Amino acid sequence: MKLAILHFQPLEKYPPVMNCIRDLEALATVDVYVFSTKHKENWFTTKYKCYRFGNYAKSLLARYWTYLYFNISTFLLLLTTKPTTILYFETYSVWPAYWYLRLFPKTNLYIHFHEYYSASEKISSSSYFKFLLKLEDKLLYKAKWISHTNKDRLNLFEHDFLHLNKGQFFTLPNYPPHEWLCTAQTIRNNHTTESNSIKVIYIGAIGISSTYIVEFSNWIHQQKGSYIFSIYTDNIEQEARDYLLKLNSPYIYLNSSLPYYQLPSVLAQFDIGIVFYKGHIPNYVYNVPNKVFEYLVCGLQVWYSKELLSTQSFQLESNLHNMTILDFKNLSTIESQLHTHKADLPRIEFPQNKLIAHLISNENQ
Repeated sequence: MKLAILHFQPLEKYPPVMNCIRDLEALATVDVYVFSTKHKENWFTTKYKCYRFGNYAKSLLARYWTYLYFNISTFLLLLTTKPTTILYFETYSVWPAYWYLRLFPKTNLYIHFHEYYSASEKISSSSYFKFLLKLEDKLLYKAKWISHTNKDRLNLFEHDFLHLNKGQFFTLPNYPPHEWLCTAQTIRNNHTTESNSIKVIYIGAIGISSTYIVEFSNWIHQQKGSYIFSIYTDNIEQEARDYLLKLNSPYIYLNSSLPYYQLPSVLAQFDIGIVFYKGHIPNYVYNVPNKVFEYLVCGLQVWYSKELLSTQSFQLESNLHNMTILDFKNLSTIESQLHTHKADLPRIEFPQNKLIAHLISNENQ
């Protein structure tokens, strides 16, 4: 199989695509070409040929130049490499795939969406994004696989595209790599530091309007050391940073983000992982964030906000007792809702990437 992976946004910001590439590397028969854009560090490496064009994270002018650079360069390289299968992630990656399939309509097409965009979000999006959505609408019916990260998002997407075949639709949760389980278990077995404080961690982006950073940090500060809260992020709004600096709590530590594959060694040293999104758009309400699975596989308890309806569904369906729903607007009664002991938690194992299995089986047909 000759596979082209198109992922406009930098690979380092999206663990699912990095994990997909790593899983593919274990299959010696797969010939893969990866097309993306530059990250400020570009720390992710692969044995496959990986092309990166421009830098989407800089100024508006630089971003639009990157759109042009990525689209044209990727399309020309597709013509050169002639893949038999294209897997693209998100609408921003559609332009080269669209034109390549116009020329080579028998090419197998796979599409995965990290996020769900509601109708109102599409209406308020940029003219460029609306243009890409129109191209995508013409391409979706050709896909052998269209996936979202959970069934709620997929159901919303199906409702938006009733003309598509239900056999095209799949769920693909953002599971971490299998080796994280062994790494985390080793760390937990060897980590013998005793502390009277319960150690809490959050990894990811932070904003005042999108997370309960203010409410939870206030609560942590009021506990006077019963809990120690560590934050790891390279994406924090200035308003949120200013708030933490003003609070100046000795129980809260703001750290730079960690390379993704170093996370299990750090996570396994904590007791509780926080997921405190406010659910300000459907994409968050109907979301089981990467960090939920990452916390669980590393042996942490998970505290998450009640607005995350899909996370509630995941907990119920999986019968997980080490997850707790919290009302972050009213943390005064939090102690009555918690189980904060440090006993060993169940080992959580997740299945292999079924997208890769589908790719291989389809190629062999």
